[in-house]
Amino acid sequence: MNTRHLLISCWLTLCASLSGTGAPPTTVTGAQGHSVSLPFGRPVSPDNEVYWIRVSPRNMIVKYLNGNISYFSNEQYKNRITFHPGNASLEIHNLRREDSGDYEVMFAAASSGNEYKTTVRLQVYEPVSGANIMVQNITGTCNLTLTCSVTSGNHTRFSWWRGEVTGDNSSQHFWKDGKTIQVDCTAEMEDVVYRCEASNPISEDTAQVRLGDVCNLDTRLPKTTAALDSVMLMIVLSVVGTLLIFALTVVLTVTRRRRPEGREVTSGTEGEWI
Repeated sequence: MNTRHLLISCWLTLCASLSGTGAPPTTVTGAQGHSVSLPFGRPVSPDNEVYWIRVSPRNMIVKYLNGNISYFSNEQYKNRITFHPGNASLEIHNLRREDSGDYEVMFAAASSGNEYKTTVRLQVYEPVSGANIMVQNITGTCNLTLTCSVTSGNHTRFSWWRGEVTGDNSSQHFWKDGKTIQVDCTAEMEDVVYRCEASNPISEDTAQVRLGDVCNLDTRLPKTTAALDSVMLMIVLSVVGTLLIFALTVVLTVTRRRRPEGREVTSGTEGEWI
């Protein structure tokens, strides 16, 4: 049986006897809507045979034989694949999430009869976008729950960073990994910024909040209280001063009204005044 018949027979019977590397599949990542090339990793000459096959569901995608390229009828990849004879790579255009999976490439050298098979694993990711932080105050004392979310993106990982508002990212440091965190907000943390980074292997997006802007507790409360205390003290002093002045005025008025203009004293001699 020649090499061509061997390869075709192997594919039809789901055979796995062709030699391979035994190593884990090479993993290739791609972005939804973009293009990606699945590598073969060996030089190819026109007298070689190459077959690219989708493992599950098992479908023949392209065949290279005697220098000719044949694309198989497949609605999933229609007008979206290109085989490159120079390196036997398979390029998939306008990637879709459902393109993710394992792909086998089968190779046979007509001159030597050597056969080779390897697997390439494709993982298609939707780019991350629309990162947003939802703030909930779970108590009346500004104990915050911060939840990070995205409008698009799969296999998204969420990381949190914390730092001051300085404009220098070096002042920020990794704080916690997870979609939701809890934060106790105090007046001293007014300028503290929490930044959520949402990412997957192909993209990332960030959102941030300043605690002084989102905390229900007015972080300027100590200053406001001090100002109010000063105003109240001035009012009290003013009232007390007014009352004192009023009381003093009343006392002086009463005293003047009770004081006689002169006093008559006799010493036994009639008509003698002292």
